[in-house]
Order: sequence, then structure tokens, then C-alpha cells
Amino acid sequence: MFVYGNPVAAPISGIIARFPKSWRTDVIVVRSGGRDAKGNPLPSFEIPVPDCIIAPRATSDPVDRSDVVDGKAVLYRDLGFTFRSTDGIRIPEGALMAGTWAVDGSPGEWPFGTEVGLVRA
Repeated sequence: MFVYGNPVAAPISGIIARFPKSWRTDVIVVRSGGRDAKGNPLPSFEIPVPDCIIAPRATSDPVDRSDVVDGKAVLYRDLGFTFRSTDGIRIPEGALMAGTWAVDGSPGEWPFGTEVGLVRA
């Protein structure tokens, strides 16, 4: 099998295996429960998702004399879990980029994994 033009390389199941285990973190996906027949919101539920990599994407400093900085990040994970554009992501304290995030746009699914844009919630 050819992996990046190398005929002797073993196939890699996903992108996360290429990075040290110390870079990985478990996250909690907070997903809406939808709505009932009357249109009332149902309770959201939490889904633990292991082995993710979180990295900074970009920041933008305000130009309107505000002290608020807009931060963005990206989450990478192997295929096997489908993120939704309406999901919230909670990264535990002590992990890189800890805090509560919202999915920014549609998650991208690539041959070696998933890329999820995040914005501070």
C-alpha cells in the first residue's frame, strides 16, 4: 500500500496516531436534545469523546477600543465520531485551550480524520 508515496509504510488508521499521546485530550460534546412535539427544547446531553487534539487557529484583536479578544481553535480527531455544527465542546481544565467552545461552521471530514473549527462560547 502506498502512503504518501512510500510503498513499504504501514497504513495509518488516522491522523491522531502520528502525534504523541501527551498531546491528546478527552473532550465533552454537549449536544442539543432537539425539540418535543410542541416545539419546546429538550434537555441537552453530554457525550465523552476521547483522543482529540486541540490547537489554536487564530485570534483577532478588536479595533473598537474593546478589551475582548476573539479566539478560535481547531479540534482534530480520527474518524468514528460525527460532530455537528450545533454542538458545544467542553475542554477540561488543565488541557490546552481549556474552556467552553462552540463549533464554528461545518466540521470537515478528511480521509485521515475530522477537523472541527471552534470559537469561544
